This record gives sequence, C-alpha cells and structure tokens, in this order.
Amino acid sequence: MRFRLETRYADYDTKGHVNNAVYLTFFEMARHRVWVERMNGDADFPFIIAEATVRYVSEAMIGQALDIEITTSEVRAKAWVWSYVIRMVDGGRVVAEGRTVQVMFDYKAHRAMPIPDGVRAQLAGV
Repeated sequence: MRFRLETRYADYDTKGHVNNAVYLTFFEMARHRVWVERMNGDADFPFIIAEATVRYVSEAMIGQALDIEITTSEVRAKAWVWSYVIRMVDGGRVVAEGRTVQVMFDYKAHRAMPIPDGVRAQLAGV
C-alpha cells in the first residue's frame, strides 16, 4: 500500500529537515491505514510493537512531498514484519527505510497469541 504522507510544520527541525524521530510516527500512520483501510480492522489494534528500526537514506526538507509504502515482508506464528519505504514524490528518491515487528496480543490475558488465519491471509495481500 502506498500513499501520500501529510507532514506538519511540527515534523521539521530548526534546519527545515524532517526530524529523525518523526519517521516512527510516519510508520505508525502507515500501520493504521493498512490495518483499518486495507484489512478492515478496528482502530484499537490487537497487536503490540516488539521492534522498530529506521535507516535514514537522504534528507527530506520542509515543503517536499513524501510518499510512504508499506508491505508485509514476513509472517511468523505470532508476529509479522511490515517494511516501509519513504520516497520523495518528485523523482522517487528514497528518504528512509525501516521495519516494525508486530506481535498479535491478547490484552485480557496479557500475552502474545497466534495470528488468526483470517488476519494471516490478509497480511499476505499487503
């Protein structure tokens, strides 16, 4: 799934660069859109984030339009990996790449749980 990022003035540092910490927020925005819009899930996610990594490739400056792409790169018994690529709209230059590991979680029992078959099938399409 690929979509345009809606950046805010607060996303930039004093030099006009997208602040490094904001990239994890961009990943969160992508997770939300995939889960709610593509997978028809509830906004109250039944998973937790176990790991997040960002690799900064090139700068993004204030006023430059960005797109983000999210794909499922691995599905395990209780967890899956979503990979992200943020690109400049003009020219497609890669700005950042990253990944997050989501663990299906039973909030009542406070423990990880197997990914349901229906969710597993939907993840394959992302």
